[in-house]
Amino acid sequence: MFKQVTALAVTCGALLVGCGNEGPLTEQEEIVSNLIEAGFPEDDIQVIDGAVYVGGDGRVSLAASREMLQTPEGSAEQYRSNNIVGSSVTRICLNPTAAFNSYPSLSQGLDDAIANYNGAGIRLTFARGPTTGCTANISVETWDGGYSDAEYPANGAPGWRLRFTPLLVNYNADINEHTITHELGHALGFRHSDYYNRYISCPSGPQVEGDEGVGINHIPGTPTTAVLYGSVMNSCPDLQATGELTSSDITALLALYPPVPSGLPSCSNYNIPSYRGQNNSQIQCACGAASGGAVWGTDIYTDDSDVCTAAVHAGVIPASGGNVTLTIRPGQGSYTGTTRNGFSTYSYGAWDGSYSFGGGGAPPPECSTVNVMAYRGQNGTQLRCNCSTVPYGASVWGSDLYTDDSNVCVAAAHMGVITSSGGGVLITIYPGQSYYIGSTRNGINTYPYGAWSGSFSVRWP
Repeated sequence: MFKQVTALAVTCGALLVGCGNEGPLTEQEEIVSNLIEAGFPEDDIQVIDGAVYVGGDGRVSLAASREMLQTPEGSAEQYRSNNIVGSSVTRICLNPTAAFNSYPSLSQGLDDAIANYNGAGIRLTFARGPTTGCTANISVETWDGGYSDAEYPANGAPGWRLRFTPLLVNYNADINEHTITHELGHALGFRHSDYYNRYISCPSGPQVEGDEGVGINHIPGTPTTAVLYGSVMNSCPDLQATGELTSSDITALLALYPPVPSGLPSCSNYNIPSYRGQNNSQIQCACGAASGGAVWGTDIYTDDSDVCTAAVHAGVIPASGGNVTLTIRPGQGSYTGTTRNGFSTYSYGAWDGSYSFGGGGAPPPECSTVNVMAYRGQNGTQLRCNCSTVPYGASVWGSDLYTDDSNVCVAAAHMGVITSSGGGVLITIYPGQSYYIGSTRNGINTYPYGAWSGSFSVRWP
């Protein structure tokens, strides 16, 4: 059963006013529609002085009518076309026409959509043209087709044109933002999340989209079922659309366009001993030319060693500098000094903290020993751990992004990263969210929750 809601139909990335020329449902009409879908007999529903009642005296609000509907299982799936944007493209400029700019709500929606993608943390950046430094350009236009659409990527470039109906100005700012964000998603290669059953988000009835000549490919690491409100890439928005990318949208974007370590903070900014006990967490930072600071150890170094000199000694960067990935390790019983790459390190006895470079070294700990909540605020930090068992029945809140007090192994099984036999997991720390969506996947139920101060995602290591 799917929620029947007021919707603005998007066909092949197109936003119409209503479906089949139907206007938006009034609040009364949506309440009545929801009650009928929930199983109330039509002759038991009355509208009196603008309010909707059942059973003669039970007044039903819009929110209450929506709660009566069962939310479908699963969470927002993500699919892409055969083509995505190539690695040579780093800065995409969106160039609106004068006609587009003549509509203030569309112009603001474009700015909001650009902000959505720039805030996703992917390797691509977006700017409103005309401007300089563009490695790809997209024309943003209005037209009289009555709907909105986009071109898919080709030859490593994003879709070259977005077109929008001026009828969008009849709707609120969130709808304008949502529609432009949606169409830009197509230009980056995303297909509709509910392509296989558009009734999930569109009230016009089931409709399956075909290959359309561009392909339908599931994005690894994202689920394979769609729900209403689950993705900005659902076929149809509705009047409750916020215009923002969902956590599942961001997961999919990061899978296709992961950030490139650049512009990283200096390694000298980090107090490495303060990370003791956070074993297998990683820090990405930048080194200038090695200074020859004191270093103790080989391959695994004491955590008070000069990071950049150690990185040159380990052979991960040249003496002129570069970016490094530092992995926190437990203290060792002893450290052996050697001479490598023009630098000599010292031997030392027992020390309480260590680090190495890259992902090698000690095997990852059991996920049950990792206190994810201890990493709040260290957003982007990644932790590798192992699930030797999956404690089914342990509590998990959320989908794609989970509250940081959720059981990691059960969350990983829910996401499909591991099976009942366990396996390795890569945890990424995220900020707290304003809400978390519960769902059922792979036989595991997770719970919804409101605001929480810390989150994590799980992927294959």
